[in-house]
Amino acid sequence: MQHTTTQPRITAITQSKIAAITQTDQSVFNKSTLAIALAGLGGVTILAGIVSLVSAIILLSTASMPSLSSTILTNAVFDMTIGALVIASSRALARGKILAVWLYGGSILLDSLYSLISGYPLHYIFIGLGALVIWQILKFKKGWKVS
Repeated sequence: MQHTTTQPRITAITQSKIAAITQTDQSVFNKSTLAIALAGLGGVTILAGIVSLVSAIILLSTASMPSLSSTILTNAVFDMTIGALVIASSRALARGKILAVWLYGGSILLDSLYSLISGYPLHYIFIGLGALVIWQILKFKKGWKVS
């Protein structure tokens, strides 16, 4: 009796499935899910900016720490600007425009520049996750509109 094995056949099937998976340019998320997540991130960032703005107004009205209130006020305006950029990126992604990459990349660049100018450490998590999000956005390049 001859010993036979199915190992070559299983290996061939597995290799063909791996090749089929790697050849498709599928994203981990749906485009609508990613757009909703970006809108949520922008909304939370704007909400943080509003809380900082209220805190700065309270500190300015009591005039106990005017230098601290000006720093908080600057941070509040910055947070609301970053949130607006992320929401605009979300809307551009939902509409299928390449502008989504530029807006989200601009928010990462603006955050890094503001941190360096202000003397804060860089937000490496925001930069790393931002690069991941941009990579995911670029997966949806089929059917994009340039304008």
